[in-house]
Amino acid sequence: MVLRQTVAKNPDLVENFLKCIIEGTYIFKTNKAKTLAVFKRYMKGADDEILEETYQSTRPTLDEAPYPSLQVVKSALEMLSLQYPQAKQTDATLIVEPSIMKKIDDSGFVKALYKK
Repeated sequence: MVLRQTVAKNPDLVENFLKCIIEGTYIFKTNKAKTLAVFKRYMKGADDEILEETYQSTRPTLDEAPYPSLQVVKSALEMLSLQYPQAKQTDATLIVEPSIMKKIDDSGFVKALYKK
């Protein structure tokens, strides 16, 4: 999630960042061995069974095209408001900006990755 003003000021930066996330998700979903090796590196001490369970439970939750969710932002703002009451006053629609993700998706970038 990024603010609309960030998208307006730096659309190329936001687009490239999103493409990195999409490519990372692609690697996660299509290269289990590499993903488990990364898990092992950063989840020091976790045994192979935990790493496998983590992979299996996480894989289906990742979207190939990660469009921002208005409901997720609303829920996050609600949780934040417990510590920062002013978060309740934030309009979630000012945070969610799907145009860059739509541009990437419409370009065929995501489909091309998964056709490899």
